[in-house]
Amino acid sequence: MNNEEINLKLLNSAMALAAEQGWSRMSLVEAAQQADIPIQTARQNFACKSSLLLYLNRLADEAALEQSYQDQPIADYLFDLFMSRFDVFQEYRAGFISALHTLPFNPSLTLIMGIATKNSMRWIAESAQINTSGIRGIACIKGLTAIWALNMRVWIKDDTQDLSQTMASLDQTIKKAGKFSPYFVVRNKENTSEETSESQDESFISKKN
Repeated sequence: MNNEEINLKLLNSAMALAAEQGWSRMSLVEAAQQADIPIQTARQNFACKSSLLLYLNRLADEAALEQSYQDQPIADYLFDLFMSRFDVFQEYRAGFISALHTLPFNPSLTLIMGIATKNSMRWIAESAQINTSGIRGIACIKGLTAIWALNMRVWIKDDTQDLSQTMASLDQTIKKAGKFSPYFVVRNKENTSEETSESQDESFISKKN
């Protein structure tokens, strides 16, 4: 197995244990043993359980960012990227939700995941050719993070097979956010044609001055 295959195998084992025992009781040593991975290899790849969640978050980002922006409405593009992230977390649903339930009692993990989520939102925004610098850029990142957090709560309770509740909530939230986007979303003008910018100003963007 190559290193990525080892990481995925350990992730699957750890999330299965977390679903069964709870995130707090899950041990990376036990996960490695059940996955037939040498403990020293597991330690080399993942220093702690938090790093396992960061790895899962990275997988979600990579799945989302496989989709390149093709001048479609920004709202549609953001919807697709957010749902791609949810699809990855859905694969590890029970174990991941178990980890999320520990956040109110684990400030350090909350901080780590908060920073990781904001970084993910920055990648998503910039992939949509949205400028993330300055005060308006910070506001944009905070807005996307809020959209993600609100719909993560819906996803946790969504027991539908196709995540229809999450999709409906996400669509509605993005549309509501679009009403305020001209105040804090700035497109990278050099990457966007004037015609495209004008047509999308009304939906989810404002042109850079």
